[in-house]
Order: sequence, then structure tokens, then C-alpha cells
Amino acid sequence: MSKRINTIFSNVSRHYDTMNHVMSLGIDRTWRHAAAKEAAYKKGSLFILDVATGTGDLAFDIAKISGSRGIDARITGTDFNKRMLAIARQKAKRSDTESVMFEYGDALRMKYKGGSFDVVVSGFALRNFDDLQRFAAEARRVLKKGGRLVLLDMAQGDSPFVKAFFSVYSRIMLLMGSFVHKGAYSWLVRSIKDFDKNGLSNTLKYAGFRKIRTSDLFPGIAFIVVAVK
Repeated sequence: MSKRINTIFSNVSRHYDTMNHVMSLGIDRTWRHAAAKEAAYKKGSLFILDVATGTGDLAFDIAKISGSRGIDARITGTDFNKRMLAIARQKAKRSDTESVMFEYGDALRMKYKGGSFDVVVSGFALRNFDDLQRFAAEARRVLKKGGRLVLLDMAQGDSPFVKAFFSVYSRIMLLMGSFVHKGAYSWLVRSIKDFDKNGLSNTLKYAGFRKIRTSDLFPGIAFIVVAVK
């Protein structure tokens, strides 16, 4: 990931969680919960990698759902930004969550051996990757045969209603973001608007994934993609 993206997240790390919850009116929690349910998808033991984990909220959701379903999940969260990782580790200490550990790592150059994980998950990170094809290839490499890829992110959407909603929503994000870091949130809005959600399936197919399905999440600006190695 680029130095520019790393700097952006360093600038907003302190307020990242609060801004996510406020700007989405708390809906981001519902989106993460839906992705966590897809990650904790079968009984037994699961080794799960949360790529670009940020402050760790998705990893903690997966741990919670796994526990409620009787799944023995071992979750590793990795991120390129050291400030975000520090916050994630502080949360882990406060919650005394033993099933989640955090490590420094680059999504495009994963340090893990091939076939190490049952699930690779990533939330709100696709728009930050400099090379989405390389990430897809790396995710497939570290997955076990039959392993599951779960991706959660945001895009403008195709329908006139969703586009109109995003037009209003983006103005709210820009206004609120200006109190934290105007440049960072201007980039955030632009990245959502420009992201090619429809082309993502082709990227995953090219990387060798199968059984690809995309689900839109209310109110249409977030989505989940699930694929199988």
C-alpha cells in the first residue's frame, strides 16, 4: 500500500471509529456484523485472516459471532498502518480477547505460507489497495483449498435512488470530515464514488476464485462479496 494511503489513515486514526459510527448513523456496525457472519460460517476450527484490519472492529465481531456459534476461531488481524494497529491492540487488551492477535503486514505482500487460512476477510479496504489484482492473488494463495474470501466495502451503487442517496450522503461526509481532516475525507468520498464494484467479480475470477456472489447492504452503498478458492 502506498505512503499516501498510510499517511491518510495516520491522520484520521484517532477519530476513525467515532467518525465511522457517526457518519453512518451506526449502520457500519450492521455491515460488519453481516460480514462477520459470512466469515464464521462453519463449525469446527477456523483460522481467519483479517487483512487491513484497521482498528480491529471486524476481527472482534468475528470472534464474538464465532464464540456464540461454538466455533473455535483463531483470528489474525494485519494492517500496514502502525497507528491503527496500536488502537486495535489497545482494544484487545481492554476486552481481554484471546482469540484475536494483531500483526503488521502488507495486503499485497503477505508473509504467510500458502494454504494457511480457512477464511480471508477484509472490511472497507479494497479501495485502498494499489493493486487489487495482486491482493486477490495473495488472498487466494494464503487460503486453503475450499477456503472462503469475504470482502466488505462501499461503492456508489447503480440505481438512481442509491446514486441520489450517495450524493446527499457524500456531502454530509465531507462536511463532518472537514472537522477532522478535510483532505482525508475528500479522498474517502472520491474513492467510494470511483470504485468499480461490478469489475470486482472479474478480478476475483481472473485470480482463480469461484462461486462468487455479491450482496448489497442497506441502503445500497455497501456490499459483501463472498468467493471460494
